[in-house]
Amino acid sequence: MKLKIKKYVNNNDKMENAYGKTYGRIQHLETLSTIDVAKHIQKHGSIFTQDVIVGVIQRFSLCIEELLQEGYKVKLGGLGTFYLSVKTKGESDGDDFDASNIEKVRIRFLADKSKEYDWNSETQTSRASFTIASEAPTTNSGSNSGGSNTGGGSNTGGTTTGGDEPGEDRP
Repeated sequence: MKLKIKKYVNNNDKMENAYGKTYGRIQHLETLSTIDVAKHIQKHGSIFTQDVIVGVIQRFSLCIEELLQEGYKVKLGGLGTFYLSVKTKGESDGDDFDASNIEKVRIRFLADKSKEYDWNSETQTSRASFTIASEAPTTNSGSNSGGSNTGGGSNTGGTTTGGDEPGEDRP
């Protein structure tokens, strides 16, 4: 199956080098739920029933969050590593730095880059096939906070998501 690419025009005049240029974003079909993923796993010949698979996935999600909050990184061979990062405000005097300087805690994911499970960008790009939407590009004015981007045009059959930079997708 080909990945659908939806075109958009960057109308953010704060980004001089990117202003007015056409970029593309993946048009996702939909977001699958835990139950949808369990059904998919079961179709691949799993001996476990859907309810067992859902239970394992739900417990797994809770355990990953718990382990991250305890300070661990969680590496899933063949998939990647989950870890936490923080955004902090700087302090002139290191002695004044404390928990009030922490602005955000983010969950991060780094894809497995081992040769056995090659999830790196170059490999995924070479494995993917694309179809470019034939409709006129939508506009993207201002900054995009990462939600669904309708861009003033129609967006049937899926959603597109914007990254922080022109031409960058983000979940």
